[in-house]
Amino acid sequence: MILMKEIEGMEYHEIAETLGCSIGTVMSRLFYARKKLQHLLRDVYENV
Repeated sequence: MILMKEIEGMEYHEIAETLGCSIGTVMSRLFYARKKLQHLLRDVYENV
């Protein structure tokens, strides 16, 4: 889903339609995906 938004540039409603879920679900999942990526990448960038 995060690739659909950030790489492919799809809008929330397009992702929701493609995946068959609500826009709210898309927004929530993207929020938590970004938060998890931030946490995972924090160690990489702190050690540079």
